[in-house]
Amino acid sequence: LKPLTGSKRTPQPKLSECLEQITKQAMRFTIPAWSLCTWCVVCCAERDMSKGFPYPPDTRPAGCRKYKRKDFSNHTVSIIIPWLAEKWVHMEGTMKAILHFTPDELVNEYIWISDGNQDSKEAELKALSPKVRVFAFNERQGLMRAKMKGVEMATAPVIVFLEAHVIPNKHWLQHILHRVVVNPKVLAMPVLDQIPQENWHQYYPMSPGHWRYEWNFNLVYTNPGGLIRNDVPEPYPSPGTSGGIFAMRKDWFQQLGLFDEGMREWGGDHMELTMKVWRCGGRIEIVPCSRVGHLFRDPSHRPYDVDVNTVVHNYKRLAELWAQDHLEYFYKMKPEAVSMKLTGMDKVIANYNVLRDELGCKDLKWYLENVDHEMDWEKDVLCHPHARAGDPIKCKGSLIPGRWTVTETIPVEEYVRRKAALEEAEGEKARTDL
Repeated sequence: LKPLTGSKRTPQPKLSECLEQITKQAMRFTIPAWSLCTWCVVCCAERDMSKGFPYPPDTRPAGCRKYKRKDFSNHTVSIIIPWLAEKWVHMEGTMKAILHFTPDELVNEYIWISDGNQDSKEAELKALSPKVRVFAFNERQGLMRAKMKGVEMATAPVIVFLEAHVIPNKHWLQHILHRVVVNPKVLAMPVLDQIPQENWHQYYPMSPGHWRYEWNFNLVYTNPGGLIRNDVPEPYPSPGTSGGIFAMRKDWFQQLGLFDEGMREWGGDHMELTMKVWRCGGRIEIVPCSRVGHLFRDPSHRPYDVDVNTVVHNYKRLAELWAQDHLEYFYKMKPEAVSMKLTGMDKVIANYNVLRDELGCKDLKWYLENVDHEMDWEKDVLCHPHARAGDPIKCKGSLIPGRWTVTETIPVEEYVRRKAALEEAEGEKARTDL
């Protein structure tokens, strides 16, 4: 597909032709589709709206399995969607896309949690499906409590969290649900394809990678050495989860004691999920054959305010327990958290102790050595971009794009060496256990 040349005589490709080539090229070169050609904007602006939502291109890799009802062993799901100050066009599009691409027999209910909105949109949502249930908080409770209310209401054995600004794609549910059937302690994520914040009617395949965290606990998306490919259908482990769109068993969620109710408003739920799932006997997977388009928004496009100090407060609550053997690294990157006072930690500490005793939860050292090799390596090259001049921790060079704590990333050879050593150790353990 050739880029626009500026000539008025340049022929415009057909929509299906454009989307097919965009998807193939993005997967081949493992880069975001929007960087390939300016035809993307032209074609995606003409996406089919006959179903009541912007119809997405099929971005799955080749070789995705087709599941039958018997493959799910009577597993059904409750789909939970918390929301705050969303546009109705996004909510309606989300619901219509879900209904179009989701087998009705797999869904017990769609639970919409209104987090203090003046209008819960109950009538409008229930008009879209008889399976819609709506709960409305009178005042804002925060994302974590909204999610917990949804789980409390759920009647299915598997819970699926979505957001109110997504376009699920073909067979999105079957592939993540089957991972939960295979492993009851998995948190299964779809690949989050990209819907630009400026245009709900555009849709691009996500470049390959996995979710993880910096030492300031901010979420990042990386692909060390470009080793993760976009043309492979098999699920693969992810060191972290983005926290908003995933499937897991309800009883596993509740056994892990999610979430810490002392975390306020927004921020930290993804880190708590990650630490508890990985370190207490589960795993997080990304499933390439499950695709959900997500409207990625920066702070200026977010429809509600997020107080940075509130987020840091939430991170500190997590760090004091789940990073207690590496606290100095967190506080180097978040010095403003040192003086913050925490309250209501008794219940959280008690839950942590129960999890550690009953499930044998591992410490952060185990997680760094066995799950996130990048985070482990980065602890020795940390820097702070806003430290005072002369402070040894101040960054000496340019930050890696999209990052706030490092000016360099793990060399691919080192990453490969660590993964190989871990696989060898796991193989040796398996042989010893026979």
